Amino acid sequence: MSAPVRRRAAGAEPAGGADPASGSTPGSGAGPAGGAAAPALPDPALPDPALPGPALPDPAPAAGPSAEEVHARLRDWLAEAVLVPAADPSAPLRDLGVDSLDLIRTARRIEVAFAVRVQLRELFAPGLTTARLADLVAERAARRGGGGTAPPGTAHEPVVLTPSQEQAWEEQTGGRGHWNQAMLFTTRPDIDPGLFAEAVRRLVAAHASLRLAFEEPPARRPRQRTAAVAVDGTPGAALGAVLDTVDVRALTGAGLSAAVTRRCADEQGRLDPGSGRVARFVRFDAGPSRPGRLLIVVHQLAIDMVSWSVLLADLEEVYTALEAGRDEVWPTEGTSYPQWARALAAHARTPEAEAQAGWWTEVARTPATLATDREVADPRAANTAATAATHREEFPADLTVRLHAVARAHRAHPGDLVLHALGEVLAERLGEPAVRLDVLRHGREETVGDTHLARTTGWFTTTVPVRLEPLGGTPAERLARTVGHLAALPGGGVGHGALARHGRPRIAAALRAAPPSDVSFDFEGDDVGALPLGSLLREVAPEEVGDITAPHWTRPHPVEVIATTDGGVLRVEWWYSTALHEGTTVRALAARHRSALTALLDALAGPALPGTGEAPTR
Repeated sequence: MSAPVRRRAAGAEPAGGADPASGSTPGSGAGPAGGAAAPALPDPALPDPALPGPALPDPAPAAGPSAEEVHARLRDWLAEAVLVPAADPSAPLRDLGVDSLDLIRTARRIEVAFAVRVQLRELFAPGLTTARLADLVAERAARRGGGGTAPPGTAHEPVVLTPSQEQAWEEQTGGRGHWNQAMLFTTRPDIDPGLFAEAVRRLVAAHASLRLAFEEPPARRPRQRTAAVAVDGTPGAALGAVLDTVDVRALTGAGLSAAVTRRCADEQGRLDPGSGRVARFVRFDAGPSRPGRLLIVVHQLAIDMVSWSVLLADLEEVYTALEAGRDEVWPTEGTSYPQWARALAAHARTPEAEAQAGWWTEVARTPATLATDREVADPRAANTAATAATHREEFPADLTVRLHAVARAHRAHPGDLVLHALGEVLAERLGEPAVRLDVLRHGREETVGDTHLARTTGWFTTTVPVRLEPLGGTPAERLARTVGHLAALPGGGVGHGALARHGRPRIAAALRAAPPSDVSFDFEGDDVGALPLGSLLREVAPEEVGDITAPHWTRPHPVEVIATTDGGVLRVEWWYSTALHEGTTVRALAARHRSALTALLDALAGPALPGTGEAPTR
């Protein structure tokens, strides 16, 4: 995927990076915002009322796979993600160099291939090997019974927004329609229009996040609901404005690209979360002998970057099945996004979540203010997409190799070292022994309720406040404090947003009194080839998708640091607002970060000290 597409297509935290990829102008988050205690919520423990959905035929029973068959598939899948070159495949999964995003993909593949659900916490259990996982999957496949999930196309009554959604809803008061993720693909030449429309209908019916609508009742908190979609009749009638086809058969070369680019830019302003128009599929038909294009635009409130691989894989699978005459194939997801929103709100009122309040309150007291270079009356109002600029630092390839090697030696994630070096720079800049940053995490924590999220689409990315004490002691000891703090984040961090937004008034008020940090950090890792492209969608198209945010869009942080390792090369991008900071200031911070990270790797090149902590889930 080209850098412009990735930067303009993602944004799991609006505009500042998120899961495996992030938006062009860094974006919103789930960190606490100042304000009074949240009003009382409806009882989140009530069951999610769903309108009756259409009946679908029961799947034909199938014989369960053997443990040997499952083991072979798992070994192949994990080999794609293992970072340790000579890893022992019989070792526990957490020792193979994989992180939690790799395991989310593995859980999704298990569900697709074997119709078995395995939770993320199970995959990260100490001592779980590939062989033991294969036995678990084979056992569950042998005794699986029917569904338990709502039928495709089912509507959900209004529920609360998730913390990330509600934070963004409050931030973007100047207009919420133009804040999207978008991807443009080249397609095979001979797409059947009817089958493609049916595939899109099944995709939209299966994933509740593509049917979200947002409402703001007077004097009440905003809510989201899911519209029903018919699973019979003509797909065009069921989809309405979701799917459109543009005839470009008369255009070639530059003319074709120009027409595609213009339409993509126009589509960025056509979504409306208030009316339920949160997804658009625009197919450019170039005729039976030339590749066409497919533009997918989804509002940020409805999707994160992890969701893209689910949607694209489902679209490929369903279209291919329909083309082969297999009409019974429908995508499935586990816990729907509205159900997750309800579960998270309920979690905030549990003793387990409330026990975390002291942890988060202590983190919130840590300094997090970066002085601006320009005095403005309202820094938040000045910090818009129109003022965004970026500075990029690219590191030598050998440094990226060393980064992974040192991370493995110290049982850390590579992003933890990049974050630690950033903490050193900010601590020096602020003159403080500890600093607070907002760190983006994938947020799919299946420890909340009885949830299954590997195949659920929605905006899960959460921004978690992190306290770093990067100074004092040896480099190994300082890194151990950072790694230990990240590994100890209660519940993976989702509890902070849940408590701040849905907790009891006293707890919510205390957490929301602390403003977000002025600096956010997102480690995207290496997402090259992460998209499951196949015969239908062949590759990312060369044309630009347009601006995914409106000029007035409010950036959530003054400085957003996004690190990637695309192609084996570490790149660190510094997004900032020219209304608040001089380019010379940001370049100086970036240069100091480069020196700090290089010095850290030099100092830690030897064997790790014992007790540096377990590799954290991310």
